[in-house]
Amino acid sequence: SQRLVIGIFKKFVVADTLAVFALNSTLANQTTAGGWLWFMLSAYALRICFDFSGYTDIALGLGRLFGFNLPENFDKPYLKPNLTTFWNSWHITLAQWFRAYFFNPVTRALRTRSRPIPMVLIILTGQMGTMLLIGLWHGITWNFVIWGLWHGIGLFVHNRWSDALRSRL
Repeated sequence: SQRLVIGIFKKFVVADTLAVFALNSTLANQTTAGGWLWFMLSAYALRICFDFSGYTDIALGLGRLFGFNLPENFDKPYLKPNLTTFWNSWHITLAQWFRAYFFNPVTRALRTRSRPIPMVLIILTGQMGTMLLIGLWHGITWNFVIWGLWHGIGLFVHNRWSDALRSRL
C-alpha cells in the first residue's frame, strides 16, 4: 500500500532525521544562541508531527493490507488556522473519545444541575478537564499537567474570542 510506504518514509527518514536536530535537554543545555534554540524547537515540532503522522500512515496502510478500514487519525494539524481545529485534526480518535466520554457528559451534567452555573464556567471546566486528562494520558508528570492546562486555557481563550467575534459580526 502506498500509504504504508509514505508512513515508513515519514517516520524513519524524516522524523528520525529531525530527531538529530530536535530540541532535547542535552542540546538545550549546550546551546546559548537564541536562533539555534528556535531552530531546534522547530525541528522538535516537525519531528513529532512527522513521527505521529508516519505511525498513523503505517497503521492505516497495514490495516488496508489486512482488509481493515481504520479511521483517519491525523489531518495536517499544523496547517489549521486555530487551536481548536488543530486539536480536531491531531490524534482525532483520542480527541473524539475524550469528547464523547468526558467533555460531553461533564458539560451535560453541569448544564442540568438544579443550581445553574454560568455557561462560561461550564465550558472552562469541560475544556480544562479534558485537556488535563489528555495531558495525563501522555504521562503522569508535572510537565504533562502543565501542558494539559496550557492547552485547556488556549482552547478556552479561542472559544471566548470566537464567540465575541461571532456576536459582533
